[in-house]
Amino acid sequence: MIRVKAGIFSVTPPAPPDDDGSYLRWHLLDHMPEQYQLPGLVHAMRWIADGEYLDSSIAASGHLVQLGNVVNYLVGDPVQQTLDDFMELGGRLAEVGRFPQRRPSLQLRMLALLRWYAAPRALISPEVVPFRPHRGVLVIVEQPSGDNRSDWLQWLHTEHYPAVLAMPGIAGAWMYGSTTTWKLLPALQGDPQYITVIYLDDDPLATTKALAPLVEKRWASGAMRPLFAGPLRTMIQWEAWR
Repeated sequence: MIRVKAGIFSVTPPAPPDDDGSYLRWHLLDHMPEQYQLPGLVHAMRWIADGEYLDSSIAASGHLVQLGNVVNYLVGDPVQQTLDDFMELGGRLAEVGRFPQRRPSLQLRMLALLRWYAAPRALISPEVVPFRPHRGVLVIVEQPSGDNRSDWLQWLHTEHYPAVLAMPGIAGAWMYGSTTTWKLLPALQGDPQYITVIYLDDDPLATTKALAPLVEKRWASGAMRPLFAGPLRTMIQWEAWR
C-alpha cells in the first residue's frame, strides 16, 4: 500500500532580477524543514525553472505562463489533519517572525494521487520514485475541456505512460487529480485539474525536447487542454551524475 495519498503544489513566478538568494535560503533551510512536524508529511521537494528552462516549455497559458518555481509536498495519512495543520502552520511561523517574505502565488492546489509509475530501467518500485535522486522533472498541468475524461484517462494508462516510460532518461511518473475526498479550504480550491510529474535521470532540457511529441499527443483528442508543460531542475547536484 502506497503511503502517499495526495500532493500539495505551490507554484510561483521566477525570482525577481534583484534576488540575492535570501528567500530561497529561508525556504529551504527554515520553512520547508518545518513542514516535517506535520503528522502526514511524507516528503517535500522544490524545482526551479530559470535561464534556458524558461524558454523550453512545451506549453504554457493563462496564469501559469509565468511559472518559475514548483514546491511539491507529498501527504499521507492522516490527510485531513495534515492539510488543516499545513494551512495553520504558516500563520504560527509568521507570529514568531519566521515568515519574513511572501512571493506572489500563481496557484496553490491539493490533488489526490491517482497513478504512479516507474520506468523499467530505473529498477525501483513505482511507490518510491520521488524519493530516488533525479536531475529534474517535467511538470504537466492540464484542465478538462468537458465531462468525459474516462477514455483519455484509460489511454494515458494503457498507451501513453508506457511509451513515456520507455524513453531514455525517464525514471518514473506520478499523476494527481482534483478530488472531493477531503475538505479543502478556499485557498486550495480551483477548477478541475490534473498535474503529472515526470522524473528525469538525464538532462531535463534535452529530455523534455525529446518527449515533446509524446506529450503533445495528450491534447490531440480535445479532452484536455494544457495549462503548462515544461522542465524544471532540481536544486541538488547529485554525485551520481558527476
